[in-house]
Amino acid sequence: MIETLVDFLGILIILVTFEILNQSYVKPMINSIALQSILLAILIGILGVFRHSIELIALSILTLMVRGLLIPWIIRRDIRNNPIWDYREVETRVPSLTLAGILLAIVGYVLYQPLHSILNVKSGVLAIVLLLLSFLIMIARKNAFAQLVGYISEENALLYVSVLTNLPMVFEAGVLLDLLGIVLVGIILAAEKEYGYVELEKLVG
Repeated sequence: MIETLVDFLGILIILVTFEILNQSYVKPMINSIALQSILLAILIGILGVFRHSIELIALSILTLMVRGLLIPWIIRRDIRNNPIWDYREVETRVPSLTLAGILLAIVGYVLYQPLHSILNVKSGVLAIVLLLLSFLIMIARKNAFAQLVGYISEENALLYVSVLTNLPMVFEAGVLLDLLGIVLVGIILAAEKEYGYVELEKLVG
């Protein structure tokens, strides 16, 4: 029962990630990454209860508060003050990104097969696919906010892998990733205030 529920949540997380790939607008991407983080927090919380792990339950609450609520709220508040985000599209080719995402999902499945017998984690393939899709979001988008969404998704993928494989110090790693995420948000918002709405090229150097 627990495994089925965890697999179901993992599939929902992947579907939400494909929704991020299919989005051209920043606001829906922010909403989608918040939903992805909330689903991951629920997944971690379920595993924490099942394993009787206070550490995982605390990590679930932290993930929900920071990635599911705090960071999306900060970004929404910032873009709400600038009307350009009401109509501005991220420059990207959505159909080709979707196709690339499907191909990466297949590659992730193939890559995970040799690891399955070693890790013996059924849902591990979903975590690997999420890792690859998140990396695609980061490298394919040119807008800094969209890249931030990819970074948060990448953090979620790393946490997903760590929790499923029951790696040690997963709570400490989650805290560190959340701190890095908050720092990155601060850097992007500071750059936006200095240079206007932020593109990747304006962050280089």
